[in-house]
Amino acid sequence: MMKIAFISDVHSNLEALESVLEDIKKENVDKIFCLGDLVGYGPSPNEVIEKIKKENIISVMGNYDDAVGFEKTSCGCSYNSGRETEVGDESLSWTIKVTSKDNKEFLKNLPKKLSLEIEGVKILLVHGSPLNHLLEYVKPSTEPERLKLIAGTVEEDIIVNGHTHLVMAKHLYGKTILNPGSVGRTKDGKSGATYLILEIDKGAFSYKFRFVEYDVKKTIEKIVKVGLPIEHATVLALGSTFNMGPSKNNKNDLGIFKV
Repeated sequence: MMKIAFISDVHSNLEALESVLEDIKKENVDKIFCLGDLVGYGPSPNEVIEKIKKENIISVMGNYDDAVGFEKTSCGCSYNSGRETEVGDESLSWTIKVTSKDNKEFLKNLPKKLSLEIEGVKILLVHGSPLNHLLEYVKPSTEPERLKLIAGTVEEDIIVNGHTHLVMAKHLYGKTILNPGSVGRTKDGKSGATYLILEIDKGAFSYKFRFVEYDVKKTIEKIVKVGLPIEHATVLALGSTFNMGPSKNNKNDLGIFKV
């Protein structure tokens, strides 16, 4: 039997990552994997990357990892026009500026997908979707026909993805799609962090989602100190995004299955 933890979308939030890792230790897992987006939005990109390295956590590449590693002008995110776009661009620019050369190299070399086979269960890890590794949002509201197409493109039994910051479990067309939500910037409506534990035993698997509280105030204080847009702090406090308005410039679910 193997017990695996999946984390995603840490987004430079060291306090959230450390709290989640502490919770994972209590769960006695055998291995930890990450679905990408180690950086962006938050105040501690280098510290988060160094922690991921130190803990030997294998990660696939997220769109923010790609944008920061290759110093791109856009993260490819689905922002609303106006202030939300400005805030995202400011965050990306700041993160590129402060992230070390060595850590950018680390981000650049992350794989865009990873396929595992554990105890007879095949698992695909990807940030977005099998059809668009970095950018596609597979949400609870995604149309059934799109989900059918996604499920039909893979041979794996389980797809574990991130990107949406929303906890999700879908079982369809003989496949299971799981999203652990977000460690560093949850959008599930409650301030904190979420992750996923998958337990596999001889072809059968069960899963559960974990919610973890962390020192949100400390992270918010860091955001203010380094000069990142205050909207990022508001998202952490609310546990969800909100309508940022026009530009300021005026220019624990459970499941048990058998493969």
